[in-house]
Amino acid sequence: MFQNITKIRKYMSLFFLFCVSSTIFAADWLMLQGTEHPKAKKTKVWGFIQPAYTNDRSDNLSGLTGGFASNNGRRTAKNSVSPWFEDDSKLHVRRARIGVRGKLNSKINYFTLVEVAPNLLTYDPFGDKARTVALDHLSMTFNHFKGARIRAGLFKTPGPEESFQAIHTLRYIEFTDFIARQQLERFVTGSARPANSATSPVLGTATNTAYGFNGVRDWGLQVFDRIKGKQWNVSYAFMLGRGEGIHESKDSDGKQDVYLYVSTDHNLPGGRGPYKNGVKLFAWYQGGTREFASDTSGAEYDRLRYGFGVTALGKLFGGKYKHRFGAEFLFADGMLFLSPSAGVAQGNVANGNLQFAAEKGNKSNGITLDYGFYLNKKLSFDLRYHRHNLLNARVSTVDIGNERIFNEWTFGVNYQFNRKTRLTFNYLMRDIEAPNAYTGNAVLTSNVQTIIDSTDDRIGLQLTYIF
Repeated sequence: MFQNITKIRKYMSLFFLFCVSSTIFAADWLMLQGTEHPKAKKTKVWGFIQPAYTNDRSDNLSGLTGGFASNNGRRTAKNSVSPWFEDDSKLHVRRARIGVRGKLNSKINYFTLVEVAPNLLTYDPFGDKARTVALDHLSMTFNHFKGARIRAGLFKTPGPEESFQAIHTLRYIEFTDFIARQQLERFVTGSARPANSATSPVLGTATNTAYGFNGVRDWGLQVFDRIKGKQWNVSYAFMLGRGEGIHESKDSDGKQDVYLYVSTDHNLPGGRGPYKNGVKLFAWYQGGTREFASDTSGAEYDRLRYGFGVTALGKLFGGKYKHRFGAEFLFADGMLFLSPSAGVAQGNVANGNLQFAAEKGNKSNGITLDYGFYLNKKLSFDLRYHRHNLLNARVSTVDIGNERIFNEWTFGVNYQFNRKTRLTFNYLMRDIEAPNAYTGNAVLTSNVQTIIDSTDDRIGLQLTYIF
């Protein structure tokens, strides 16, 4: 998919030229989340709540044979509602966050936010509720040096636009598969081998829950700023983080993750804050190592994530209506999260143990294309395509049968009641392919096909209220 780099560059260049000829979207999340406006209040209490209804149209597992038959009647984790991973439909509160942000003085600002809703910040991934209140942000920014602001504490790591942007501004309910699987990191003490991969290294004692979660956040120190030009502005960030579950008191391997980010944008009149007019191109890199606490060998595994993209929004060529465009290209190498065994959280096959393809050389890539049409200030229609090629490249010890291709189409409608209240409807169409048979294991190949064939569409309705 990404073999012809020349074509990709050509298409990106054409898209870029198309964007700069219009009024478009260029939110600078580094500055919006890390700094305060000079006229901002010293203290501002704020937050948001997102009650939602989820209805997954996928089937319960049936027709599994051999050792897999004990999972008949159950649902895969992907086809159930998180963080419980049991129900096909549920009325629930996806997020409920409250915090305080503002300025200590003219040089120092702060940002705090906590989560109280049931989700992967308050639950251990694939496990039980772990905390009533979870930290979401806790940081201070020191604006003493021109061109090099310093932010310290817990905050979002610079990365893909989909996960880096403020969650209450996201036009879709569900994250794409690449973001949900490879960016929202689960931390485990031991992992099952990829299926049918007997020569893969033993990664400690396999477990069916994760002890930690990153929520695309980390504790660390970041140097960043926005450098303004006459026409073009450049924002950058260099961050060192722990690379550990954000609610853990210590770093398991004592080594830092590196986060790099750069974007360039061209401002145009109109818009402000998250809806600033302009054009933005961005690129990012994340690198670190991971180890498994129950692995007596003490082996370390590289975890690399990187990508680039462009975002745009505005009235094109003097037309009456606004349009939104976005494109992201994402790559992962090492520490790929596959799924619970047989896809079932707390399952009866291998107890639903979590599987990672840990070695460097196990790779995935993804692409996300986004389009939005704004009928007026209240009503917009959205369309997103996402493809995740999981294990499109593998080390020799990982069986070729573990490769998966995820295709997702999301059709959405957003209705903006007022500046602080929005209703989002999404219809998500999903298809999963297992393009290769497992080596010498027809039973496993057949059962995996049955498991992935159980996946169907998902309907979501979500209200976002900001206070």
